[in-house]
Amino acid sequence: MRISTGTTRAHHVRRTALAAAVLAAALSTTACGITEVSKDPSVTSTTSASTAPTASAAPSTTGPAAGGTAPSAPSASGTTGTPTSAPSAAAYATVTTAAARKPAGQGAAVATCTGAHTRVVVNRPARPINHLLLTATNKGSASCDLHGAPYLRFDQDQAATAVDDSTRLQSVIRLAPGRSAYASVVLVGERTGDEVNGRTASRLGVHFAAADGAGSVGPSVRLKLPSGTYLTDDARVMHWTESLEDALAY
Repeated sequence: MRISTGTTRAHHVRRTALAAAVLAAALSTTACGITEVSKDPSVTSTTSASTAPTASAAPSTTGPAAGGTAPSAPSASGTTGTPTSAPSAAAYATVTTAAARKPAGQGAAVATCTGAHTRVVVNRPARPINHLLLTATNKGSASCDLHGAPYLRFDQDQAATAVDDSTRLQSVIRLAPGRSAYASVVLVGERTGDEVNGRTASRLGVHFAAADGAGSVGPSVRLKLPSGTYLTDDARVMHWTESLEDALAY
């Protein structure tokens, strides 16, 4: 049987169209599969985990970690404004002792002035009347200390002459070699008559007060008084002073 050319061509066209349809369907199916895979959460999660930086790989920050203790803020007073605490008594004693130390040969105790190295002169000034003036001069080669007031004994008196403590301007006078100090003696008080035991004296003993005020120390000085020196039991002596003017004003 003989098939015509027109019929053959029609069959060829149908087969070609069918093949094209099958190919299109296959391509569509493939495309859908790719889309579904790309949308699969598990695949997406895996891909993200492998490409995204982990928490440990992230650069560390300078701030404190969550839940940690934040650094304390600086105090308002600041470092330079904080007052230092007072030293303890022990520290203070240590510092004081160290400061008090001196090299050997320095800071030796100064001797008390006595008759051994002090020259004493007595005279009766024209003014004020009824006074004697004592002048003590350091005749030694080193300084000495005069303490308080001189202790005086006229002639054979058993008791020392009263000291007027109101004239005490300083407890000690340091006399350099050749320097002098002064003390006035009031011979007659305001009282008169027999009760004051007025008398004439010819000798005067001068004793030097100890540093602790407990009596006298060292050799004393015995002086001849100006002729006609008259005194009573009210006689009194002032403290030593470096001022001649103050002594004469007493």
